[in-house]
Amino acid sequence: MKISSAVGCALLALAPATVHAGGLEVGLLVDKQVGKAQTLAAPSNGLKAGNYDSVGPTGVGFRAAYTFLDLKIAGVGAVLTYHPKAEGDLKLGSNNLGKFGSEYSSVGLQADWKFIINLNAGIDYRFEKLTTSGPGLPSETTNQGRPWVRAGVGFSAPLPVVSPFVRLEVAAPLSTSSKGDSNEEFRKAMSPSFQVALYGGIRF
Repeated sequence: MKISSAVGCALLALAPATVHAGGLEVGLLVDKQVGKAQTLAAPSNGLKAGNYDSVGPTGVGFRAAYTFLDLKIAGVGAVLTYHPKAEGDLKLGSNNLGKFGSEYSSVGLQADWKFIINLNAGIDYRFEKLTTSGPGLPSETTNQGRPWVRAGVGFSAPLPVVSPFVRLEVAAPLSTSSKGDSNEEFRKAMSPSFQVALYGGIRF
């Protein structure tokens, strides 16, 4: 089973198992991922040597979390996220060669502080799938795993049954690549190095 499929199944399985425990959170993530401009030194399979612009696709992800330690004003929980592929133009100078895509699934931990303004911090391990494709390019995929850290600030409405919330998040990986000596290394170097997102959902 693919990693993304396994995480998706886990998200679905998590909801009925925890909704009665009072610690479930589900939400939708609308984001922009930003990479860095890179140079491809030794091209093959249709990609050309040269300086490529950075790619910054927008996309939508899905997240579920379960708070296993609730201290009323603070909490610690486990998090699962699935983000379908988001694509942006793969440009070499003024030439658009095709698309660069990024998809990921992640598992992690997060902490919440519940003041008038809610604060959130987390660490995730992302299983990323990076793709290049286009009219003159074969579809190729590179997989990588990286730890990411994130932080957010937002608001919630503590209603009797559910608590709607919204949060602005930023995230960055703890490791990046800058080598472009092959197509695979090039895709890793082009992968997102920063993410900003608006995240909203409900807590039970």
